[in-house]
Amino acid sequence: MAQEPDPPSFVVLPAEYEEPSLAGSGESEPARQVLPGRLTGLARHRWVRWAAAALTCVVAGGFLLVAVTSERDAARKVTPAARQPAPPVIAPAAPQQPWPQETGACGVQRFVPKVSAAPLRTSTGVRVQVGGQSVHTADLDARSVTAAPGLRLSSGQFVSQLVPGKDASYALVRPCEYTGTSSVLRITRDSSSLVMGSRHIESLLPDGRGGIWAVLVEDIATYGPVTLAQLPGPGVVRLPPGLAPIAIRGNRLIGLSSTAEDRSSPSSGALVSYDLASRRLGPRIGRASTLTVDRGELLWIDRPCSPLAKCTLHRYDLATGARTVRDYALPVETSIVGGVLNSDRTQLAFPLARIYEGQRVDYDGFGPPYDVAVLHLDTGALERIGGLQLPGTEMPGLTFSGDDWLVIALNQGRSTELLVWRSGQSRPLQPGVRIRDVMLRQPPVLALAS
Repeated sequence: MAQEPDPPSFVVLPAEYEEPSLAGSGESEPARQVLPGRLTGLARHRWVRWAAAALTCVVAGGFLLVAVTSERDAARKVTPAARQPAPPVIAPAAPQQPWPQETGACGVQRFVPKVSAAPLRTSTGVRVQVGGQSVHTADLDARSVTAAPGLRLSSGQFVSQLVPGKDASYALVRPCEYTGTSSVLRITRDSSSLVMGSRHIESLLPDGRGGIWAVLVEDIATYGPVTLAQLPGPGVVRLPPGLAPIAIRGNRLIGLSSTAEDRSSPSSGALVSYDLASRRLGPRIGRASTLTVDRGELLWIDRPCSPLAKCTLHRYDLATGARTVRDYALPVETSIVGGVLNSDRTQLAFPLARIYEGQRVDYDGFGPPYDVAVLHLDTGALERIGGLQLPGTEMPGLTFSGDDWLVIALNQGRSTELLVWRSGQSRPLQPGVRIRDVMLRQPPVLALAS
């Protein structure tokens, strides 16, 4: 049997005992008394080591107990499947539904809008003209379509714009190639006649009094110089360099003053006035990031809409010069290009791009799909017309009738489909009128008096 070690000895020092000084320190410590029951140096060190070891064991045991208890409690709360996480499951991408396509004008494959409309079962009084390789008048109540008399265009020519004039409408005819020569036709109920041809005509601008001005561009690449020709005549006005006309009322022109680099955005720039009689620039009106003109009124948004601020919409009456400004809560990057007004100018209809997460260009080569939206300028409410989805490459033709029916013309490749809508309806109505004609791009549509 192993012999147990002797217990530590206790030595009681006399009160007058002094500790020897530390060698080489040159100093001595004051005398320290050891009271009865206190340990000497060696014994004291041993007990300190034992106490520290015991304390370490107690602390470690406490930590171990806490850890085991926490793990046991967590195991009670977690389901068995979560205790051993499974490898991540990657869901396959949903198959993308391609847009339907049809061969359209100039042999181009066009993406066809997706429509879910209800049948029209009420009288509307709507009559419209629609341009293509001819000009057709459609009566939605009579379900009839009539071609303009005497109008025959070649296979490579198309009506791209229709504007109202005095006792007639004027049609801008363009070829497949944008740089080709254009012509202007005057269309009445009984006849069609050539007014101007063999020029590059950018657009037609009504003057609000029954007259029409043709915008002639000599150099397409630099968009200049620009000349205005009055139809049927005789006025001709050469505009200052850098001025792009967008609206005319009498002798007063409103244009965008911008550099050649800004021509990629034809609806942005500084808005200025120009007097056609005196040939002088007037005061600056404002600055637009997007604009539209309809029913004698110019509307523009001064800066791109953002999530942090409302859109500021400016309205300018071309006849009186009266201006109004109001903020609206509109989606990001809202553009009002191609927008049209109703008869009392309280509703603005325009194509509106959907907001979605993902790439800006999708598998078909263009951006997000479009809706047709109507902004109520008096209340600020925004209505999106359901049952209609437009590809980003195919904008609709829009016009309001005198009774505030919104007419939507859709390019279906080899024909044009007409839809109507009124405020409060969840989706458009289908009158069953389809025009069997080929459109160059966006179908030009013009509401006629009932």
